[in-house]
Amino acid sequence: MSTETGPGPDELTRRRRPRNRFRRRLVATVLVLVVVGAAAAVVGSQQGPRLRDVSYDATGLVSRPAQRVILTANQALQRVSAADVRVSPAAAHTVTSSGNTIAVEFAGPLAYDRDYTVTVSGVRAPGQRATSELRTSIRTGSTDVLALVPGSGGAKDRIVRRSLDAGGATTVYEATGISEYTPLGRSLVVVSGTDAGSSVDIVPLAGGVQDEDAPVEHLTLPTAEGRVTALHAADDGASFGFEYADTTTGQSRNVGLYVVDMTGTHLPTAIAGDGKPMTGAVPMTVGQWAYVPRTESALVRTGSDDLVLVDMSGRTDPVRLGSATYLHGFVGTGTTAVVETGTGIVRLDLTDGKRTALQAPAGSTDAPYLGRIAQLTDDSYLRVVGDVRPDGTLAQRIVRVDGSRASRLAVTLPDDASVTAVCPSPNGQFVAVATKSATSELVSIVDATSGALEASVDAGSVDWCGALPSGDEVG
Repeated sequence: MSTETGPGPDELTRRRRPRNRFRRRLVATVLVLVVVGAAAAVVGSQQGPRLRDVSYDATGLVSRPAQRVILTANQALQRVSAADVRVSPAAAHTVTSSGNTIAVEFAGPLAYDRDYTVTVSGVRAPGQRATSELRTSIRTGSTDVLALVPGSGGAKDRIVRRSLDAGGATTVYEATGISEYTPLGRSLVVVSGTDAGSSVDIVPLAGGVQDEDAPVEHLTLPTAEGRVTALHAADDGASFGFEYADTTTGQSRNVGLYVVDMTGTHLPTAIAGDGKPMTGAVPMTVGQWAYVPRTESALVRTGSDDLVLVDMSGRTDPVRLGSATYLHGFVGTGTTAVVETGTGIVRLDLTDGKRTALQAPAGSTDAPYLGRIAQLTDDSYLRVVGDVRPDGTLAQRIVRVDGSRASRLAVTLPDDASVTAVCPSPNGQFVAVATKSATSELVSIVDATSGALEASVDAGSVDWCGALPSGDEVG
């Protein structure tokens, strides 16, 4: 029989020491964290919020209105008002704030390739007295244009990309007999062929050029042979449309508007006379048409000069907006169109149908030839005007109108060429001036204010012109 005794006092003391040391270290660590947290709170209350992150779309800022710069602070903020935010160079904007974010939304597109500073003053966290200033710099994106360069000597036609801040051009796609094209999201819609019969291809892009690893989609047209003209695409890439004429009998029949829904079957569907997409319907006749910027709606001047706002998706009913003899284009915000009536040129509000006279100072109307209005901003536009020379040709010039003032834009136009289009960039900073002579075509990209030349390309038009309603120039 054996007798066991418990641990002695010395042994118990040795066992307790590690536990006591652990407890002491834990308590010390917690105390340090508490002190650090308290110190941080004190510092934060004394210094105010700090900027943690900034996010924005550099390309969107120069091509679309209502684009935002988001500033994120390191803590929640009291409400920030528009008076607290300053943008330099100045740009119209609104401000909203929630939690620890501040959203600065710009009314219209900003200038290309420019630095802007956004400063938020008097920023305060809830319950704190200290204020701080949040400041950040952003840089907007540059721009380029797509242009159609006709082939010569049997070469294929090329759609090229020309950057305004670098020389040279990159071939995006090439084919024989290209007549029209339009960007569509990450694709390019290309019309080619002859007057007797057209083909429509959807070309996938990668890195801004044709994706050689992806197949080109050849669209099935409504009839065996037909002619496609007046191609336009919605800004969001959800659909595109064109005028189509059935030429199977050798004559043009059932000429009218068709839409291709990219979210559906990709089959062209007629826009019926009542303004609704309908398979097999007789299409609505078209004098001019174009998508309203940043929407899936189209403004159509019918063959009988009726104005109709058509939802190309068919989700809402068409809206009748009276009549017009010519569609000039859209004001930058997209909710207003510039249209010509029997009594003058007006700005048409597409939301309520209200019409207001367009300011037309004498310098913009005192010539025998008056061309299309190319709207730059809410208050300014360009227009080609011309005088008749003794030999019967036109001496053209471009006039810029700012409110009630008209002045000549300092652009040199070739004597032997005529202006075929004046197409503003999405932000109105530049304008493409397309000219055509007996032997050549040229597009000059110029500053819309000074007329200074930025770039040029031997082509008939650029993709900026796709925002203008299709139709002949007025005269």
